[in-house]
Amino acid sequence: MIFAYPSATRRSHVYKRGLLELAGTLDCVGPRSPMAYMNYGCYCGLGGHGEPRDAIDWCCYYHDCCYSQAQDAGCSPKLDRYPWKCMDHRILCGPAENKCQELLCRCDETLAYCLADTEYHLKYLFFPSVLCEKDSPKCN
Repeated sequence: MIFAYPSATRRSHVYKRGLLELAGTLDCVGPRSPMAYMNYGCYCGLGGHGEPRDAIDWCCYYHDCCYSQAQDAGCSPKLDRYPWKCMDHRILCGPAENKCQELLCRCDETLAYCLADTEYHLKYLFFPSVLCEKDSPKCN
């Protein structure tokens, strides 16, 4: 999982800025700042390998898989923009103009809701990547 953080409120905004959508969706749903996931476990942040450490790390792992599938479908997950709205801590994807916008919004939406249902463990913040195994689980 990779993202940049936009300055926006959580109530009712339309986002349309590439990677900024990811941070925006996380901010929309909460309960934590997107910055809390910048360097967490083996998968939250740049790259990722090894066995995910906890539920948060698994959310980030599945998000990486989702982005890989979108890339295989011809999308550019880190560059493609998509329209969406945040209303009362709920993500509303669309209206999508193409398949990539729909796929990427669903990836980010799934991550945001996944993370919202997790417990945060400070011991995995700034987790050293050298402690992450070389082999990774296979994406479904």
